[in-house]
Amino acid sequence: MQGSINYNPQIEDTIIGTLLLEPSQLEVILEEGIRDSHFFDVINQKIFEVALKAWNEKGNKLTFDLILEELKKYRVVPDYIEEGKLFERYAESFVRSQEILREYCKLLKKYALKRELIEIAHEILSKDHKDPEELLELLLDKTFELSTKGEVVPYVSLAEVVPRLKETIESFSKSKSHITGIPSGFPDLDRLTTGFHGGDLIIIAGRPGMGKTSFALSIAKYVAQKENLPVGIFSLEMTKEQLALRLLSFISHIPLYDLRLGKLTEEQKEVLEESFKLLQELPIYIDDSAGLSTTDLRIKAMRMKKEKGIELLIVDYLQLIRGVRKYSSRQEEVAEISRSLKALAKELNIPVIALAQLSRQVEQRGDKRPQLADLRESGQIEQDADLIIFLHRPEYYLKLKKKEVPPDLQGKAEVIIAKQRQGPMGVVVETYFIEKLSLFEPKDPTEEEDFPTDFLEEDGETPDVDLGDLDLDF
Repeated sequence: MQGSINYNPQIEDTIIGTLLLEPSQLEVILEEGIRDSHFFDVINQKIFEVALKAWNEKGNKLTFDLILEELKKYRVVPDYIEEGKLFERYAESFVRSQEILREYCKLLKKYALKRELIEIAHEILSKDHKDPEELLELLLDKTFELSTKGEVVPYVSLAEVVPRLKETIESFSKSKSHITGIPSGFPDLDRLTTGFHGGDLIIIAGRPGMGKTSFALSIAKYVAQKENLPVGIFSLEMTKEQLALRLLSFISHIPLYDLRLGKLTEEQKEVLEESFKLLQELPIYIDDSAGLSTTDLRIKAMRMKKEKGIELLIVDYLQLIRGVRKYSSRQEEVAEISRSLKALAKELNIPVIALAQLSRQVEQRGDKRPQLADLRESGQIEQDADLIIFLHRPEYYLKLKKKEVPPDLQGKAEVIIAKQRQGPMGVVVETYFIEKLSLFEPKDPTEEEDFPTDFLEEDGETPDVDLGDLDLDF
């Protein structure tokens, strides 16, 4: 007997028949993740629901007679099916092979999935008054929920975990690196965070002028070049050409201003040719669409992950993303955006780095170092983020006031770990900021590439650059 495209009575009756006639097989059925909602037929739903209650109470002592007794107790027999009809319907509908039973369970779940997809389609069609983007977001949420629902995660005992744990610790002790995630290219930072991990939302925040985009690009370059891992970048403010120009400056160590003017020495031209080749080889993928909504971002990121296998995603910047519905306040919209980015990190199982602006409160204090309270427009960002990093350049504020920059602050940039779920907080990591290149470098030049000291003037000060001419977002 065949059913419709979303229901097969033969499969359902065989699973229930096997359960009734060989109750010990219920454990196999449960291992496959079967629940009463997977059955379309109401009688099958009720029988399974009652059998499961009896199993919870009786365990391995479950028999056909006990199940029948419970079916009568809960009036499944005779309200839904007469006792004689019960035998007639299920007497020959069972299988003895566990392997075949598992296959039937898999088929049952596929039919249930079809029904749920049809229900989602009907729900979407019934909400024609909603904004299309809102409907698309609803569809994505529902389908993601379906893709993760009902999966049975096998349990393990500590006896199984301990040997693997010992191996992990031994591998750490033998390894020169303590990084378990994706390294940032800043060793002092990586030692404190152990790298960026899948599912984590990392916020890099600062006031304009602190170098958020530059810091994120420095990380992207390191991950793509040194780790050879694909990186996705969503740039909602700068164009792909501007980002490529910065990366070219990073690689060639030719100042951005010189690249913009195009007046290069013969030596710089030779370096540039080689740098172009290196830049083309970087597995970095840029989307510079302006005004992206959370839905747009999610769809595009999923495509990047599927087609390019990105292992790190950078969003520049959070406050430029749009929500998908009307909000009572900007704070509510930013909160929704923050939750969406965290969900995206979990969905793709990669670290998502989102840049964020800080409020003007920073400038109103004598000490310009940012605080968590400075996160602009939403405390939800602080709640969702696994790691929050603040960027602070004392030199920037001194130059704004046209004050002399002490030698110990020239080129100094602070990376402040404001929040970390699984590590130290309130720690300051010192780095260098090379203004001519708009590039961040580790403090210890021996850790990474040599620090290009030739970009400093003889007196040790970083030369001023006309930022307006460069049209860059620091």
